[in-house]
Amino acid sequence: MSALPGTGKTTWVGTAPNVSIAACETGHGKGLVSIGEKDATFFEPENIKELEAFCSGDVSKLADTIALDSLSAMTKTFIKDYALSFPRGKGQTLKRAAGVPELDDYGVMAEITRRLLAKLISLPKHVIVTTTLKLPQDANPDEGREAQPAMPDLPGQLALASAAMFDLVLILRTRPAMRDPKDAKSRYSQRYFLTQGNDKWLAKSRLNNSGAPILAEEEIFDKDTGQGSFPDILAKIQKAYAVQV
Repeated sequence: MSALPGTGKTTWVGTAPNVSIAACETGHGKGLVSIGEKDATFFEPENIKELEAFCSGDVSKLADTIALDSLSAMTKTFIKDYALSFPRGKGQTLKRAAGVPELDDYGVMAEITRRLLAKLISLPKHVIVTTTLKLPQDANPDEGREAQPAMPDLPGQLALASAAMFDLVLILRTRPAMRDPKDAKSRYSQRYFLTQGNDKWLAKSRLNNSGAPILAEEEIFDKDTGQGSFPDILAKIQKAYAVQV
């Protein structure tokens, strides 16, 4: 699930049942202050070995749900540091020594991340991975750049390839709305998920019932009513598949 900072990624993760969260954001509790009252297990990986243990299921064996929050932050910290520790045939550069990855380093970071995700997805649990959102880029012929949709902020080609690894790729957005069309004071910021991709947004859902999508193209998320929460979406999916059994 991808979203801009502050949209509510962590809030939604906190609605999952018996969740264990590997947290790596900045701020109090590594970014988990928004769900501090939730009955969830928090783990703060500090290096690649600790993250690998978490993704292998060794840290949270009793959890029903495993979450990485956020993978974007992890790739920019200890995954990046681990990739930069590898010696290069081309030799070291001042930029790399200062902690700035070069082109070949991004490929290493992407492969390390892919292997960790493969371990995580293989666990017999609900799996949630959040990332920040890289906004759409228009084509720029002068720079030889093709147009790209909004996608997970991940290194190298993993930004595109990661979508193929998951059954459900959601983009969380906000928009102004009114609870009562006749009351201007009822205006609020409505959260909603995009579940289907287009040329502007990299979202997808493999979940379908006789060829028809189970989830709506837009799913409202309201933490106060529970609409669009993890249990609400899971119940909708289970109900749809129960009809086919």
